[in-house]
Amino acid sequence: MLRCPFSTLRKGPPVSTTPSAALPEGSKVKLQVLAGLRKGKNYALKEGVTYIGRQGPTAVDIDLTEQENPGVAVKVNRFALVWYDKNGLGIADTGRRVTTINGVLIPSGKRMPIKADDKIQFGKTVLQVNVIVKKRTAAQK
Repeated sequence: MLRCPFSTLRKGPPVSTTPSAALPEGSKVKLQVLAGLRKGKNYALKEGVTYIGRQGPTAVDIDLTEQENPGVAVKVNRFALVWYDKNGLGIADTGRRVTTINGVLIPSGKRMPIKADDKIQFGKTVLQVNVIVKKRTAAQK
């Protein structure tokens, strides 16, 4: 019997491996801080790839330094990358093995689907995925 190499990582409810669905045209995605030094702050995701991490030697698009240990630089500072593309939303841990989705540690380097209301955690910082769907007016229809 083959054993999944990631079975020891799983804690809590299972993470869906179902591919994420494309978001409606004109949608915006924000990550809202639920736990961290600046609760309630929102970080906007750009279309394409967004790097999440802390201040350090490599550039990040969403800098969480202000959420935990402000002013402290780290050697390996990219925690995860998030895709927002035609396939929907996805996230991958960049190798630090610090990323959880809804309390479940995800494997490094593998794109995992995420959706609205999912909770992503890095250390003590918890972010909630918020999808804002632009409503069409009668003039746009």
